[in-house]
Amino acid sequence: MLEYRQWQRWGETGDLGRDVVGYVTDNRHEGPWDNFQCKQLKKRLSLGNAFLELGKIFKHSADGAYSLPRRYTFVAPRGVARGVQELVSHPEAFRTAVIQRWDELIARRLVEKTTIPLSTEIKAKIDEFDFKNIDWLDAEKLVADPYCLRVLVGWFDADPGRAPRGSVPTDLQATESVYVSQLLHIYAERSRQTFRDSSDALSHPDHGDHFRDQRIRFFDAMEFERFYRDSTPLDYVDTFKHEVYSGVIDTHRRQHKDCLGRAEHLLDSPINVSRELRRFSPKRRRQVPGAIK
Repeated sequence: MLEYRQWQRWGETGDLGRDVVGYVTDNRHEGPWDNFQCKQLKKRLSLGNAFLELGKIFKHSADGAYSLPRRYTFVAPRGVARGVQELVSHPEAFRTAVIQRWDELIARRLVEKTTIPLSTEIKAKIDEFDFKNIDWLDAEKLVADPYCLRVLVGWFDADPGRAPRGSVPTDLQATESVYVSQLLHIYAERSRQTFRDSSDALSHPDHGDHFRDQRIRFFDAMEFERFYRDSTPLDYVDTFKHEVYSGVIDTHRRQHKDCLGRAEHLLDSPINVSRELRRFSPKRRRQVPGAIK
């Protein structure tokens, strides 16, 4: 995944050939940056238009408007013409073609009623740019990108699938230390004996299996949250947590013989937290009262 400190959408009159820009550092255009040239076209991006868009970057960079981008990506729903694909696949041939066909495909299209010749400064920018860093994305590539899944879920009700099971490490982890200490406390309350650490719980005839199960549930829940945080709109998991809370809080508030009894009744409550976590799909949000749509 490409990581950016900031991004900016230009994409209007006077954008100087930029559309969506990802800044790699806080220096923005004075440091490395990537340009995503987005085209909402009913057909594939033509070779002439691809040359024109690149020509804008070389001209304006030569004029001192910004440094050359690190990467340049054409984003076109229906893809790019075969000639563009061929040149993207042959970076040095692409560089040569831009120079050789500047007068034909670029010079008279950059500025209205003006011809922009291939100056020494513009050619220097073409020579400097790494044409290996030109690529293209079409609709098929976009929907296959796992980082687009959140958008597909939010806008088109795509199903992100089931969260994978958590992996339970043999050794106790810092992330579960508070949870484990609470389990040891409720075991001690029920058994009226001291549980110094997890080994005491694991070896206990009444609580050993329960302790193993709760660790499995803990890491399943962690993996569940991580998976859906990355693959659904930001409000989905919070909304689901709220609905789980609403489903168990009345049971939690009732009188129980001890804390372990409360935990057992919570896990047996109608919403059954563990099963709900495994069955969760954002499409079910329509069935959840008060869910954010």
